[in-house]
Amino acid sequence: MPCDAVICDWNGTLIAYRTERPILEGVAVDVFKASIPFHPFRMARILKARRELETLYREGRRDAELDFVREMFRIYNERIINGVPVSIIRRSIDKHANEQQTQAKLDHRILRPIKECHQAGKTTGIFSAGYKYGIERILAVAGYDRYFDFYEADQLREDDGRAVEFALDIYKRKPTLLLELLRDRGIDASRVAYLGDSEDDEGCFKIVGYPVLAFLAPEELKESYAQKYNAFVPANEKDLVNYLTHA
Repeated sequence: MPCDAVICDWNGTLIAYRTERPILEGVAVDVFKASIPFHPFRMARILKARRELETLYREGRRDAELDFVREMFRIYNERIINGVPVSIIRRSIDKHANEQQTQAKLDHRILRPIKECHQAGKTTGIFSAGYKYGIERILAVAGYDRYFDFYEADQLREDDGRAVEFALDIYKRKPTLLLELLRDRGIDASRVAYLGDSEDDEGCFKIVGYPVLAFLAPEELKESYAQKYNAFVPANEKDLVNYLTHA
């Protein structure tokens, strides 16, 4: 049975950044600059957040009981994001998307095959706990945004032009939400190729007919999921193109 759709994760799959930390750090810097000199309390909160984040980055990943990603977002949301004009955040992300170091992190070994799949008539999409606006802007700068039929990703909650929080609605809920996405779009899961890179994608690999490990996935995960889910591990870009074309 042929593969009709190709769905990709974002962080660690299409871009080398493993989390949204680079976007969040850039936003924090720009919010701080925008606070000078009229918002001293906001500046103080940002400085406190920086100290908390430094501790988290230094110690958090060693704490098995701590959800590192949720804690990182909690600090950013409470100390930096809440109450800031959305326009400041979007300008910061636009700048981040255009930076050479951001564009250099994109994995064109996957983006080029996705483009070919889209042009061949397959449905293509992104399904990620990353920030939707950031994903769209980074891909737009690279010229790949038109090759994705949909972006299902987390968003910035806002109220009357001011940010409330970066949501984590998809994080840790990917299998359930993927099933809903496929149902709503009338896509047969057995005819879907899903490209992912981490344990967060494991449930999705169980659902689809064609699980694929991204080039950036850890080697131990490639070996494990190839055995557990018969996931495809491409050796190179040509190998991936052949798989997606003939799957």
